[in-house]
Amino acid sequence: MSSSFRSTASSSSSFCSSSSSSDYSRTKLLKKNRHPKKQRRRNDDVRASSSSSAFDEQLKLEWFNFGPRGTMLPQTFQQQQKSGGFLSTSGPLHVSTPLIYSQPLSERNERKTYIKMDNCQPSGSFKLRGLGYACQKALLLDGKKTFVSSSGGNAGLAVAYSGSKLGAKTTVVVPETTPEFIRDRLESYEAKVIVHGKQWSEANELAEKIVAEEDAFFAHPFEGEDTWTGHATLVHEMCAQLRDAGETVPPSFICTCVGGGGLLLGIAQGLREVGWAKTDVVVSETVGCDSLYQSVQKNELVTLPAITSVAKSLGAAQVSPSAFDLTKQWKREGKSPRIHSTTVTDDQAIDACKNFANHHRALVEPACGACLALSYEGKIREMQNDMNTNGCVVVEVCGGAITDLSSFM
Repeated sequence: MSSSFRSTASSSSSFCSSSSSSDYSRTKLLKKNRHPKKQRRRNDDVRASSSSSAFDEQLKLEWFNFGPRGTMLPQTFQQQQKSGGFLSTSGPLHVSTPLIYSQPLSERNERKTYIKMDNCQPSGSFKLRGLGYACQKALLLDGKKTFVSSSGGNAGLAVAYSGSKLGAKTTVVVPETTPEFIRDRLESYEAKVIVHGKQWSEANELAEKIVAEEDAFFAHPFEGEDTWTGHATLVHEMCAQLRDAGETVPPSFICTCVGGGGLLLGIAQGLREVGWAKTDVVVSETVGCDSLYQSVQKNELVTLPAITSVAKSLGAAQVSPSAFDLTKQWKREGKSPRIHSTTVTDDQAIDACKNFANHHRALVEPACGACLALSYEGKIREMQNDMNTNGCVVVEVCGGAITDLSSFM
């Protein structure tokens, strides 16, 4: 046990609750490793059960046991059985990503700042957390052997990757604006790519028709409780990693970007699950795809007439109604987390990407730059008086799949 963990173990109950990647989960995981044959029998018994809810809970339990300190962490894709050529897994398709202290961002924020590197996910973004979980459930519980997605961005890549690992047939409908290198990447996961429409809404309409015709699972880019549950693993990992880093109080801010709102909803769920009631979430959009910001300003759901920002992967014409409602819960009910919605310009987002590449040797997309710009442009520093705790800042580095080096040349 590390000295940093020993120093904070006595206060762990106040730092994060037992529903996170805690000693309880780690102990169960170690016991599973000591008796692999018994564990396989238990898994077989659960799958044979007629109760889908019981299996759902077992899947979720085993999923969360793959925490950053779990001994099975490197085995992110555990084959449990083969049935009709399709693989069943109880472990997650995503990996536990690094949480790294950032000196450059700490200096700009005037507060200790960590970066959560979800750009290191196999599919290139955080989307694999939620959509991987949703696809696993669709296959294991509902027997869906075909997945359909309507995203030409990170969500489509996450679904295509999930299909390739689960042995499922995958179709991704993308709008005409989807870059050729993204289409090629989708096809590399053996996904069928259909180009349809000038914008996402048109591609989505065709995807929904295909779902009905093929009795497939529709992997929506940002809606769905299973997707949000998968995204919540971000906070569970963060909780254990910060504690191991010697932090004794929860973060003051978690900074992220928002497009459709799935990541925001997942983070909020994770905060409730680990008991971080005083941690605020700062969400950023670029001007031109700022549906949440405009909705908050007008206190009603706003549908953008067009997406005019370079941050195309934030380009939802209307944010999820659930995400919009989440921003109002603090004022209406005093229900945490408190959400701070803000915007940056395209130029600020792109500059943030370049600065981040110089400082941390990682290339991320402008959508991610929208979040990083909060630190590089001094917005987090300006919000110091709004912080509820004396904790650190965590910046979610959401992804880098929808970019390449030529984009910044």
